Amino acid sequence: MRSEIKKIRQDYIVSLLNENPFLKDDELAQKCKVSVSTIRNDRAELGISEYRERVKSAAEAELGSGSKEELLDLKLYENGISILETDSTMVFKNTNIVKGQCIYAFAENLALSVINARAALVKIANVKYTAEVHAGDRLLAKSKVIREKNGEYIVHVFINVDMREVFRGKFNLEVHDCLD
Repeated sequence: MRSEIKKIRQDYIVSLLNENPFLKDDELAQKCKVSVSTIRNDRAELGISEYRERVKSAAEAELGSGSKEELLDLKLYENGISILETDSTMVFKNTNIVKGQCIYAFAENLALSVINARAALVKIANVKYTAEVHAGDRLLAKSKVIREKNGEYIVHVFINVDMREVFRGKFNLEVHDCLD
């Protein structure tokens, strides 16, 4: 009887994480009405990685495994932090200056990640490039959800290199396919 209950719970955990890989252990414990340590044991038995690794895997799947972008922290519908290692594949020909489209894509990807959207339309993007970025620079992006109303989100993204702002953007996003 006990092993049947465990099997049902573990199947439920798998289905929950398939729907939303960003659920933390305490959220899973609450949904399953068990302790956090039980969830950790179940995850270990099932070979399911911890929250941070699941977030990283999801980001890599979205960006491609060759990407040098790493999601460091994510609080869904609140804020996120990500880094990007720039390189010579991102620069204008015969220069060391990173293309704006690479910086924009990095910012937009973080904005989409923080609202948990697989697909969203950028209705309005108000962006400002405040300084040059060069190959080899390490970009640190921080996002913050400012407002949500009827499936539309306003997300601010700020990108710095060595404590110096190089980009800021305000994204008005309309979600078309949410992960949760």
